[in-house]
Amino acid sequence: MTVATPARLVLLGGGHAHALTLLAWAPMAGLDVVLISPQREACYSGLVPAWLAGRIAPEALTLDLAALCHAAGARLVIDEATGLDPDRRVLMLAHAGALRYDLLSINTGSTLHAPAHAGPVLALRPLPRLLAEWPMRLAEWQRGEGPIALDLVGGGAAGVEVMLAALHRLRTLRPDRAVTPRLFCSSARLLPGHNAGVVRRAEAALQRAGVQLKAGTRWQLGDSAPGSWLLWAAGAEPPDWLAQCGLQLSADGYAAVRPSLQSTSHDNVFAAGDSAAFTPPLGKSGVRAVRMAPTLAHNLRAAVRGQPLQAHQPQRDTLALLALPDGRAIASRGHWLAAQGRAVGWWKDWLDHRFMHRFSSIAHQAP
Repeated sequence: MTVATPARLVLLGGGHAHALTLLAWAPMAGLDVVLISPQREACYSGLVPAWLAGRIAPEALTLDLAALCHAAGARLVIDEATGLDPDRRVLMLAHAGALRYDLLSINTGSTLHAPAHAGPVLALRPLPRLLAEWPMRLAEWQRGEGPIALDLVGGGAAGVEVMLAALHRLRTLRPDRAVTPRLFCSSARLLPGHNAGVVRRAEAALQRAGVQLKAGTRWQLGDSAPGSWLLWAAGAEPPDWLAQCGLQLSADGYAAVRPSLQSTSHDNVFAAGDSAAFTPPLGKSGVRAVRMAPTLAHNLRAAVRGQPLQAHQPQRDTLALLALPDGRAIASRGHWLAAQGRAVGWWKDWLDHRFMHRFSSIAHQAP
């Protein structure tokens, strides 16, 4: 691909791939780099279960995007997309209106649309909303009296981690109040895509916590009693604006990309993380986004300079580490790896904190 030196590169979304791209970015003369994010901070998803369980403070899982942009010579615009015209190279923003770009990279991730319910509802995404709402629910829990029912919908890794972490925190804060937990999983078994050894370990952890597993049961309105707490971890979807954006999309509505992370329909648009849809499809996870970051950073620089692009080589199986609230973890990879214990928990903590440490040198550098 040949691109004349663009005047503006727009990074839409503060996801893991964009955060790492900015961390490695060196300012380029004549290029205006703009990061669009609804918040000044981004959340690292790998540490969310530890925060929910009360093991770490909220500051430990947030990245300062303003400081990151300042160090990379980029501009941070607090806004969010409402539309895209890729033929005219215009991104529509909720507050700033039309923003022209020459290169665009999309890393906005997935979102969840929790249903209405006659009781507290907490969706796992977007993470900044969860970060704001969970402490308010905990304050209500500490002030309240009597038992509650806690229902979680979603049988993936995030659902298992969040159910165990939330239960641990509630019971630690108020051991005198009873919690009756249920986990709804629409698939026939828990953790689809993970091997049988991992499933057994996760089911045993839920059983020890007193969670009733309702596998093969699709949650419906009315399944949760009024006043019960509902945690929503199912049905990840792309942002609404993407459906009418003019890019070629996958069947589930994400931006279809080539191995170079370029849009299959527009050479000057890239996507990474959950926003990118490969053929054959890849699983959605923070690990995938982190692995795409070096290719994305290289290819954005190469596109600016009119140089050849690299192909991203995704791993067929990625390592997943499921956090348990007591500091242990379950390791999962492919058809063969299933391990659990304190050492696996230390391993997960080391990997998570190593990721965050990469950003420590630029923390609080924003003017």
